[in-house]
Amino acid sequence: MNYIIEICVAIDIAVLGIAYPILVDKISNIGTKYKSEYLPNIFDSEFPQNKIFKKNSIFQLVLILTISSFIFKIFSFQPIDYFKENIFIKNSADIIIFLLTAFLTFSFFYWLNKIMLYQGKASELLKYLINKYENLKEENQSKTYVLKTINEFTIYAIENQDIHLQASLLDFYSSLFISYKENFNQEEGPIYPNDLYNITNEIITTSIENKNKKLKAIEHKATSGTWLLGESSGYNKISKITYNWIWRNIVDSSKNKELISNYWHSASQYFNYSLSRIIPEYNIREIINQEEIQKVDKERKRFLELNFALGGLLYYQNNFTSLKYILTFSQSQPPTYPLLPQTMDDIFYWFDHFSNEFKNFDEPIDYKYYFPEIDNLGISRDINHNICLYISLLFVRQFTQQTIFIYQNFKIFHNLTDDLQELYSYNERLPYFRNCIEKIISNVDLLNILDFTINDAEIIETFNELEANIKNKIDLEKLKANLSEDKIELFTNTTKENITKAFKTYKVIENESDFLNVDNNIISSINGELIISSKSSFTENDIPNINFDSIYSQHIAKNKINYFLPNTFLLAKTNRYLIERKQLIDGLDRIIKNSDNKIIILIRPNFDSRQLLKKSKYEDIIVEIPSTNPHLNDIFFILDKEYLPKFESKDLPEKEIEKFKLNLLDDEYKLYSNVIDINLPENSALKKEYITDDDKELKALILISFIFLIKWRKDRKITMLSLTSPFEEKGIVNDLDELKPI
Repeated sequence: MNYIIEICVAIDIAVLGIAYPILVDKISNIGTKYKSEYLPNIFDSEFPQNKIFKKNSIFQLVLILTISSFIFKIFSFQPIDYFKENIFIKNSADIIIFLLTAFLTFSFFYWLNKIMLYQGKASELLKYLINKYENLKEENQSKTYVLKTINEFTIYAIENQDIHLQASLLDFYSSLFISYKENFNQEEGPIYPNDLYNITNEIITTSIENKNKKLKAIEHKATSGTWLLGESSGYNKISKITYNWIWRNIVDSSKNKELISNYWHSASQYFNYSLSRIIPEYNIREIINQEEIQKVDKERKRFLELNFALGGLLYYQNNFTSLKYILTFSQSQPPTYPLLPQTMDDIFYWFDHFSNEFKNFDEPIDYKYYFPEIDNLGISRDINHNICLYISLLFVRQFTQQTIFIYQNFKIFHNLTDDLQELYSYNERLPYFRNCIEKIISNVDLLNILDFTINDAEIIETFNELEANIKNKIDLEKLKANLSEDKIELFTNTTKENITKAFKTYKVIENESDFLNVDNNIISSINGELIISSKSSFTENDIPNINFDSIYSQHIAKNKINYFLPNTFLLAKTNRYLIERKQLIDGLDRIIKNSDNKIIILIRPNFDSRQLLKKSKYEDIIVEIPSTNPHLNDIFFILDKEYLPKFESKDLPEKEIEKFKLNLLDDEYKLYSNVIDINLPENSALKKEYITDDDKELKALILISFIFLIKWRKDRKITMLSLTSPFEEKGIVNDLDELKPI
């Protein structure tokens, strides 16, 4: 036993004094070879390096306990009498030293093997890390550190052109990306950990910086977007954050033709197979898979948008050789170009999409697809402009396409949209589109690199035909468009509300009694109007005039009812006086000797007049009415209530009701209305009567019809009292003595 203890002591001293310092030095260099920040963290989690008490590892604690066990041997503690004959108790100190030394020795060699693994061959360490990652089921920091370390090995492999690591890395990343595609939110698409997004970008930038020649397989997976896009043939949605990283990778690859070709090849396959159009399935009445069709079509447009932005980026960078590649790339015979527009209709749709900022108001194009060196709002429109130039190049490209089938014609527009608002947008962008096309035609270097032989006059002539077709299409759609029942109903409801509200405002000054002695010389009439308006205001899918439903009735209420009705007091007055403003109360005292049954009609008083009347004895008999006549300011009409006017709403002539097919809106005021499409054959007589031949815009007749009479008594006595104004000349001022009572 003594020899065993001596051996244990020798081993312990050797470990402590010789091996441990050397291994600690080796440990301090773990990660240096791979420029890894996270490999030391992983090693620190390995047995016996992992910490269990403050900053002390298991190995350090075992070493301390082993050395500490010598105390029992040094001091030779005697057991109590009862256990003196027990061989285990009697030799307990030796047993403890032996067991601790044995465990220390085991830990040392295990630790040594780990150090040799972490300091040894990169391929073996990588396989170990991959296996460790796959065995960690719980998503925690330890698993994140392992993934980050594997990413660092990937960059190390590219920087050092270590071909031996490529196969393991490819298998690992491919299976990892696939695992995230198996379970994801169908609405958002698969979202990967940030470290996976980041490694695809780092592979690209590192490959470019180090002129990667050996690890082409892993470079291709990152630059082509295969990992992010997926390789399945079924529908595969891309999440918003994935789109952002794909674009970031494209920007970093954009100046390298080989990397761009990798992406374009993969993107074409993804579009052809994962985003292939769904064939409609029908039952007796409808398409039963319409929702799936719309979902795929939406994703196709989103993906095409990304690739049109790529074309704009290449044009912006003058990378014409890469442009030539994507414009000629095909994987079939006869050639097809899935990521390029097939028809002129498609080209104009996308030009409008990128040039009309309102189409992308929720997420602007320059926000989704940043360009290098265009990083401020002052020049951010250059992004949209360069994409539009690329689309204009695609327009010119149509004139270089070779027809294979007799039905093919790349130079014509087949089916312009029926949506009027889209057509208006197209029409507004024609000058800008023409400017972009002319710029492409004048770029001789670009056309030479692309081998485009074109006829400038033919292109411009085709564009002129397009301009004419769009305008004709707008006229045709307007002519075909029926008036909207909903818009007409909204118009009639608003008209009724505005007109009746305007009349009811003057109810307070209507005579409560009928009278027979009507003064026929000053009977006033307020009538409705026939208005010629743009038809587009009352059709669906067109751009209505602002406030189309209220503008006409508001005009009548303001410029007729609120203007002419107060003006009738000017005709009906029997006396008129002008006095100084400060004499208002005195003047009223002169005119009104007895306020019984008297009323004061007040029109457009200013602040001073209101203050004078406030809390005066006339406050209770004052009635203020509105007026839009700017000359009726600070006007008072004083009269007995029996001399107030009488209002009458007359029936419209039956001929007029029949001619315009008028609809009754309000029985009290005999208010009628209608909206007539005079472009219909049955309304040709009305069109001939009200529309001139030189009026090219399609019109509609808007009718708001009523006859409203204001009648006054012959024996009336109405005094008009005006106040002087420093801003307006009103005539000769009367003395208070000249004012006669009523």
